Amino acid sequence: MKYYYLAASLPALVLGEAPPITQDKFLFSCSTVLDPADLQELERINQGRTEECTSAFMTRWREAETQLRNAVAAIRAQRRGVEVRPYLREHTGFQVWIEKGVTDAFAKENPREREMALDRLRWQILDELSRADPFGVGPVFAFALKLQSAWKWAGLDTERGRRLLSRAYTTPAEAAVSRIKGAAEEETALAEEHGAGAADG
Repeated sequence: MKYYYLAASLPALVLGEAPPITQDKFLFSCSTVLDPADLQELERINQGRTEECTSAFMTRWREAETQLRNAVAAIRAQRRGVEVRPYLREHTGFQVWIEKGVTDAFAKENPREREMALDRLRWQILDELSRADPFGVGPVFAFALKLQSAWKWAGLDTERGRRLLSRAYTTPAEAAVSRIKGAAEEETALAEEHGAGAADG
């Protein structure tokens, strides 16, 4: 089924900035437009149940995401000197540019920039998958996935801002301890939020 108006009216999203719409509002706006099967699939995406999705678009997305996670696991396993095979998952298809994108992301020393680069790569994958049927349901599902990612980053930025404000009113010694603790917490939070750890890959 084609969704010409809906696909053309999707607002622009910028990774790292608060989205102009919430996930619930987006789901509501689609509830009177999508056919029942597509709406159910969108609900699963909105709830983070992508492993249960059955559409052709989401199947291709899962395969690409698996390749990305495998590439992340391989790099992290190599750096830690551990065997990567137990963490790899099977997938169909192989895109060289995804492997390169992961390699480029890990060239960044800052954990936050690295995870941001990985999510930008995910957005590129979604854009590439959407081109196959620009007015089908694929771009709608892609937007929903991007919206989740954008709101996660917006939440991380809010928490980081609170930490920075708190540090402004601490003593130099307290600030030093806080910076060390905050950096560790931030890296852990990023890994958990974006699911790119080797154990998850």
